[in-house]
Amino acid sequence: MTPFLSFLTALAPLSPSAIRDIENLAQKASFSKKQVLIPNLATCEHLYFIEKGLARAYFYHEGKEVTDWFGLENMIIGPIVRRFPIKDTQHRVELLEDTEVVSVSFAELEQLYQKHHDVERLGRIIAIQALLLMQKKMDSIQLLSAKQRYEQFLEDYPSLYQRASLTHIASYLGMNLVTLSKIRRKD
Repeated sequence: MTPFLSFLTALAPLSPSAIRDIENLAQKASFSKKQVLIPNLATCEHLYFIEKGLARAYFYHEGKEVTDWFGLENMIIGPIVRRFPIKDTQHRVELLEDTEVVSVSFAELEQLYQKHHDVERLGRIIAIQALLLMQKKMDSIQLLSAKQRYEQFLEDYPSLYQRASLTHIASYLGMNLVTLSKIRRKD
C-alpha cells in the first residue's frame, strides 16, 4: 500500500472499492524546491498529500511575509474553506525542499463522497484534524509565551528545525527573528 493510502486508512477504514477508486484518481507529481505549488489557496482545485518534502503556506501583511503553517511528510495540503479569501489576502504554498505529492481534485473528491460514504467520513475527519491544528496554533499564539511557543514547536516538529529557515520558523511562531535568536541562545 502506498504512503498515501496507508495515511488514509489509518484515519478511517475504507472499503476495497473506495481504495480502488482513490488509486485510480490520485495523481503523483514531483516539484522542485522554491516552486509555488499553490498560488492562491482560496482558489485551489486540488487536495495534496506530501509523500516526501516540505512546504509552507504564507501570505503578505504590511509588506512582510507571514508563515501560516508547514506541511511535512504524511500531511494533507489544501484549503479548509475554498473560494473564501480573508480580507483579500492571497495565501500561497511554497515548497522548501524538492517535494513529491499525491493529488486529487476537489471535483473528483465530490464524486467519491457521493459514491462512497466511507470516503465522505474520511473527508470530515481530515477537515476536523485541520481545524484542530488551526485551533492549537491560535491557542499557542494567544496563551503561550514566545519561549513556550518555541518549546512546543520543537516538541511538535522536531525535524522541522533543521529543515526550515529561522526566518520562516520565527514568522510561524508569531515573533521576530531577534526574539527567536534570544530564546535559542538561552537554551
